Amino acid sequence: MKTIIVCTDFSREAENATHYAASLAKENQYKIVLFNLQSISIHALNAQASADFFYEQTLKNQKKLADKATEINTLYAIETEYYLASGNFIEELNQCIQASGCDFIIMGMAEKTLEQRLLGNTVIKAIHRIKKPILIIPGHIEYTGIRKMLFAYDTHKCMSWSAMNDIYYFINEFSSEIEVFNVSESIDDFAEVIQDIDLNSGYDMDDIKYSFKMIQSMEIVKAIEEEVKLTNADLLTMIPYRYNLVESLFHRSKTAIMTYKNKVPLLSIPLNID
Repeated sequence: MKTIIVCTDFSREAENATHYAASLAKENQYKIVLFNLQSISIHALNAQASADFFYEQTLKNQKKLADKATEINTLYAIETEYYLASGNFIEELNQCIQASGCDFIIMGMAEKTLEQRLLGNTVIKAIHRIKKPILIIPGHIEYTGIRKMLFAYDTHKCMSWSAMNDIYYFINEFSSEIEVFNVSESIDDFAEVIQDIDLNSGYDMDDIKYSFKMIQSMEIVKAIEEEVKLTNADLLTMIPYRYNLVESLFHRSKTAIMTYKNKVPLLSIPLNID
């Protein structure tokens, strides 16, 4: 049985993502693991609260998470477990991945706030550091199936076989149609897409309904947004590229930008080293 980790902090966006994940899991007979990273009030830390206080808080958080797992199990009739963690988000999520053997992760996404701009966002950190596909759900989206996928493909970033395997997994798992969409500032880049052996070699394409579309534009993010609307896509798929310090002075991750701006679920595929 395939397993999904659903990250929750019980916010409105996380609750919506949990129910999206549960509907998806019920349709495909997946198991869900609810992951929660407990946080202690800064006031309690400053007051140097006792060990008993922290123990009581852990018991309360554990009960809240267990109750949510029971609720999801009852509402959707799916196997639901929970994982309560404390510490560094990325480290603890990786431990949960290892313990559960999950296939992918689902996270809710709130609108961009001043706090997120100043301190960063756990979703953005996860897509650049977790080596599992992450499905990011906007706060207003309900699960209605994944029939049409739009894969925004960047010819300037190396494509790995593991990344392509993840993409083909989702296409086959949901019997989806996929459009491979490339936006480039230079028309010369289009030849790379047509001749790209990573997209065409080693896979049986006979059972997949797919298409390619290439346009020239200086506004890449805007072009992707417009194509999502034009195709009525149920899912946008991107592969994040993590820039080094020098590159980050001149470039911003398009996946990170679309995570904030996107109006449909975004599937972030890790660019693992093969």
